Parts: sequence; structure tokens; C-alpha cells
Amino acid sequence: MSSASLYTLPIELVYHIFDNLDVQTIFFSFRNVCKRFYTIVDIYNRYELDLSSVSKSEFHRICRIIRPENVISLILSNNDMTPGQICLFISLFNIKQSVHLRALTLIEIEKFELNLLIEHININSLNALSIKIRKNNSKSNDKSMISLLSNIVMANLHKFDLSMWSQEINNIVWPKQCTLQYLTLGHYVPLKQVCEILRHLSHLRTLVLRNCIVNDTDGTMTSFSDIQTNTHLTSLTLKNRRLQMNELELLLSLTPSLVHLQLTGSVNLLDAILDGSRWEEFIQIKLSSLEKFEFFFRTKTDINHNPIDIESWVSPFRTMFWLKHKSWFVTCNFIIKTATLRLYSVPICDPCITYESDFDKIVCTTCTAIENDALIMNNVREVHLDLTLMMASITAQKITLRSHHLFLKLTDLTLTINGEWPADSMEFLSNLIDLTNLITLGLYVDFDHCSVSNTINNIGYLLKQTYNVRSLTLSNSHYRSNLNGIVETRSYSSMPMLECLL
Repeated sequence: MSSASLYTLPIELVYHIFDNLDVQTIFFSFRNVCKRFYTIVDIYNRYELDLSSVSKSEFHRICRIIRPENVISLILSNNDMTPGQICLFISLFNIKQSVHLRALTLIEIEKFELNLLIEHININSLNALSIKIRKNNSKSNDKSMISLLSNIVMANLHKFDLSMWSQEINNIVWPKQCTLQYLTLGHYVPLKQVCEILRHLSHLRTLVLRNCIVNDTDGTMTSFSDIQTNTHLTSLTLKNRRLQMNELELLLSLTPSLVHLQLTGSVNLLDAILDGSRWEEFIQIKLSSLEKFEFFFRTKTDINHNPIDIESWVSPFRTMFWLKHKSWFVTCNFIIKTATLRLYSVPICDPCITYESDFDKIVCTTCTAIENDALIMNNVREVHLDLTLMMASITAQKITLRSHHLFLKLTDLTLTINGEWPADSMEFLSNLIDLTNLITLGLYVDFDHCSVSNTINNIGYLLKQTYNVRSLTLSNSHYRSNLNGIVETRSYSSMPMLECLL
């Protein structure tokens, strides 16, 4: 019986392998194995092309090799890792021939680039479109941009994500027969615009709002007294700078069929949004279909809270409604050094957090004993950590270091180090975080000349542990040039994936 070989696999199986590989691996490794693979790579027609973090040399090679008609998904970016990429892509790639393109993501795009791209693609063939317009390119009330965006939402899109820092987002004309099912908007979307969206988008199932201005100062709710509730929306996410209970109740009264609700943002310590009893009553009356309720509220306070105070915030969440009927668990903690109070559902829904030692905060929770506390952090992707303060606390409290990872899916880590690199901190980080998953690493180091050598050695060791990092940021004004030079030499040998050093 002859043994199976990769070289003789049916083309359908090779395609299945390609479906699980990135473009760089397919083009720069697989394609060069033999003539058969070379041909298969050329005719494969399900490429999901992510150019948001490729090097400039790889970018040019990919644009030269790939056939536009074989691309079904495309991600372009003008971020710090790939500045000017979108304009260069337009000049090198015949996007008119991308007839099978179904998903397009544009990050930090200039308005003129957006106009050029939209002119040359068949917008009606797209299922998903994501646009993030550069912040410094957001002139208010650009009529041509308003018209362009209004035309986009009239297309046959199922999923649309729009992020821009100007008023044009509030002047989009939403058609009554819009096909959108998933919509994400940011920033500064007023309640009036949200009401318009809920009224017109009858097919909408999921709505995500970043920095929605949830207030009724202009009398929106009274002027829209005839507004109908949206009975099709099943998922709503609000990521706001400021959340208030009264305004939230007005908005949520329009979405009675919600199955999933997520709220993250800053709140006032005295606002009813922190009151579990108020939420229990409102949910039972207005959101009877709600199955998943996630929230992360944070507030600053000038009061030095004690454990009794913290328990008073948690106590309303200990009823049968929360613990038995819904199985929704809540934690409240008070960070002593920063006088910050946080009230959140478990597991944490906010993907970006600042991490402190448990010995630096007062914690109360409705959770029973959890065997795997990593589940609490399962949704966290970005962590900010003051390594100096953390290790000082661990040393002072004689805390035993963790024996297993707390953050299993972390991709973005920012470390602050003041003075000499803390002793035993590498063992602490290795036990706290699965460092192999990190893609972005930021180091904010403030040290004197006496500790330079030790710091460089520890940075070098950290880079060996974080070999999948693609973007590395180093911040130290006095030693910046020397630090960059030393780290560049070490990082490129230990971090083969590194594509951007800032």
C-alpha cells in the first residue's frame, strides 16, 4: 500500500490547507516547493489578504504575485507599522479586478483614499465593510463624505463598521430597506441618531456603539414620542466614556428583544447604574428576553473605601434573580493607590485593563470558588502593568508567585518600569502571562545610568520569551538612541516576527 504524500494530495485538500494558512506562508514557502504547488497557489481563489502588519518588501511581493480576482477578503492599514500603505496599494493593485471581494477592512484611511477605493470596487458585492478614518482627517460636515457614506449603507452590506471623529457620521441617511444586520459606529453618536437607526434598520440584529452620547438634552425621546421599538435587535454593546442610568433606560426601552447586552465605561459613584436592585427591576420589566448581561463600570472617588463599603455595592447582586435565575456573577474592587472603584460582571468583558496586585485592592464578589481563575480574564486582550509597583507589593507582602497563567489570550502588553529593573520580575511575567501569544509590546522605562546594563539584559531576556511580537515600542527619552540600537540587534535574532520598532 503506497503512503500518502503532500505532493499527491487532491487539490481540494490542498485548498483546505490553504484556508488555514496566511498569505506569506503560501506565497513565500509553499509556492516554491514544486511546479504543481506553484500552479495551485496561482489558481487558489479564496485568499484572505491581511496586509495590516506585513513588511514593505513582503507587501510589494504579494501585490506582484497575487491575482485580484482570487481575493475574497482584504485588510489595508495606514497605521504606524504600515504608513502610506493604502495609497501605495491603490497604485500597485488593480482593485477593479477584485470581482470576488466580499470583505474589506480599511484602517486609518484618508478620505480621498476612501473615495478612490469606493469608485473602483463593486460595493454591492461586499458582505462586510470596515472603515476607520484618520482622526486628523475628520473635517466636520463634508457633504461629499456624507453622500458617500449614505450610498454605502444603501448597498447590500450585512456588516458595517464605521469609525470617524467628525459630525458626518450623524448625517448619514439610513434607508428604510437597509439590509444591515451588524452595525458598529464610533465616535460620538448622539441618542437622536441611534433612534433613527433603530427606526429604519429593520433587519439589524447587532448594534455596537463606541462613545455614544447617551443623553436626552435635546428632547429626543419626547420629540420621537411616536418612535416604534425595534423588536429585531438582539445584541447591543455600548462602549462609552460616560454612562448614566436614566438615559440608558430610555434607550433600552426601545430594544425589548435584547438577548445580549454589554456596557463598558466611566460612571458617577452616585448614579443608579451601580445599583443591582435597579437593574433587576428594569430587566424583569423591559428586557425579559435578556440572557447575557456584561458590564464593566469604573469611577474615581475621593473617599477611602473600606471592605464594608465595597460589600454594600455587591450586596444587591446577591439575590435569587442574579445568582440562580440568571447565573450572573459580579465583582467589585477598590484600588487603594489610585482611588478607583470598579464594578464588573464575571468573566471580565472589557478587553483592555490595568492589572494590580490583589494586595493593593479591596475585593468583594458574588462568585463562588472558581477552580480556574483564568476564566475571569478570558476576554482580556490588552493589559497595562506597572512592573515596579507590582514587584514592590509582591516583595513587601511576601507573596508566592503564580504557578499557572492568568492571561492565556493576551496579545498586547504595556509595561512601566521606574528605576532598576525589578528582581524576579521575569519569572513573575512568565507565570502570569502566556508570553508566546503577544503581538504588541510596549516598554516605558525610566532609569538612571547605573541601571542601564541590567535593564538591557532583562529586556533582551523578555524579547526571547515574546518571539511572536510584531510591534515593539520603547520609551525612554534620555537613552532612546542607545536603547533602540541595542534592542534592535537582540530583537531581530530572537523575534523573527518583529516588523515594527517604535
